[in-house]
Amino acid sequence: MDLRLILIVVVSVLTLGCTQDEGIYVVKLSPPDMIEQFKLKQIDGFVAWEPFVTKGVGIGGKVLMASSDIWKHHPCCVVAYSVEFRGEEALKSIVWAHVKATEFINDGKNREKVIGYASEFTGLERDVVAKAIDNIEYTTYPDEKEFKFYFEKLKKYGLLTRKLIDLGFKDDGEFFSDFLRKDIYESAKGMNDPPKYNGKVRIGYLTADLHQLALYVAVREGYLDETGMDYELKQYKNGVAVMEAFKAGEIDVAYLGGAPATLKRINDNIKIRIIAGANNEGSAIVVQKDINSIEDLKGKTIAIPGYGTVQDFLLRIVAEKYGMQVVSK
Repeated sequence: MDLRLILIVVVSVLTLGCTQDEGIYVVKLSPPDMIEQFKLKQIDGFVAWEPFVTKGVGIGGKVLMASSDIWKHHPCCVVAYSVEFRGEEALKSIVWAHVKATEFINDGKNREKVIGYASEFTGLERDVVAKAIDNIEYTTYPDEKEFKFYFEKLKKYGLLTRKLIDLGFKDDGEFFSDFLRKDIYESAKGMNDPPKYNGKVRIGYLTADLHQLALYVAVREGYLDETGMDYELKQYKNGVAVMEAFKAGEIDVAYLGGAPATLKRINDNIKIRIIAGANNEGSAIVVQKDINSIEDLKGKTIAIPGYGTVQDFLLRIVAEKYGMQVVSK
């Protein structure tokens, strides 16, 4: 082997070593799979939402950083509707019930009852959900500033495959005026009596997602019944499945993550609008016990639920702050 070839091999090895030292490796897994692989120590950590954070801690992990410490008031789940659905009074009814349910959750006098509802909704033990709900900021409308920050991050990382102009919007401002229907929210939240609607509404939601507890409370406390609507609840495994259900015309309204709602609204032109927020924060970076700092993540494998998700961005924000790169494994 000549000297030049030896030098090339040495440089390649050193470069690979630097990349490994500086990078955080990521894999895409569903939260239930994260828990299983974390338990088997096939991954070093994961970024997910509650109750998976608390479940991860319960099987020997620890929270390295809560999402509230990474990105304060970051948007998470929202309530959206299909533009094909023409029942604006129904939307006001749903928002009214959602607001009432969220106020119920946030009222300390109802804590034991809320824990009971959370346990029923998720099928988890009361002590698990009690810890989990303390990490969630239940809200009724997303922070618009933070939602736009998320949108800018999608553009920065090249995750938007369509331009807004191709969807009929001249700029970002026009898109958000259409996408975030705060007028419906403002109209409904100020009503003392429930707005009435006697038609049928098909409502989608994610199975056992603690961030969407307000929907279950709205049912159990009778807030949706007070509106007079005939509602049908339909479960889905994740936000992408919810967006596909919107596309197929299976549902009219849904609780889902703001990430898939935004990504698929733009990239797949699935026409939905957001009328309420369900929660902010509530996620965390969970790691094995031998990881004690962000610097310890170098060369480690961390699972995220998908690229472009809020959890993906939480990890990227931390990596950038500490001079590390996120590398697909």
